[in-house]
Amino acid sequence: MTPPTLGPLVRTFFADGLLTMKGLRAASVRSYRDVLRLFLRFVAQDTRRKITRLALADLSVECVLRFARYLEDERHNQIRTRNQRVACLHTFFDYLAGRVPELLAVAERVAAIPMKLTRAAPGNPHSRAQ
Repeated sequence: MTPPTLGPLVRTFFADGLLTMKGLRAASVRSYRDVLRLFLRFVAQDTRRKITRLALADLSVECVLRFARYLEDERHNQIRTRNQRVACLHTFFDYLAGRVPELLAVAERVAAIPMKLTRAAPGNPHSRAQ
């Protein structure tokens, strides 16, 4: 049995993983869509392949780490934005591991990518100090 290709997995991630299983609202689904669009474009550029030619093997923990650095260094994302995008990828890779067991080790390593601490905003007791 051949493993599924990336395109159908991305589609079912949105249809089944986010809408049906998680019950996310449309705005949250759009946020995930934007993160995956940015990530897949990054992977395509990183691998020097067309986005339509990406394979599951192109989705490595090293690529996710390079993407997180890219968000900060080149896109100048704030730590909160970087963390939100990494959290989306945690969810995506968790979904992939449930569908393609061969990706479980990669998904575990992606899940271990920590969130960066942010500075506490003055007067905001919910922010974590750095």
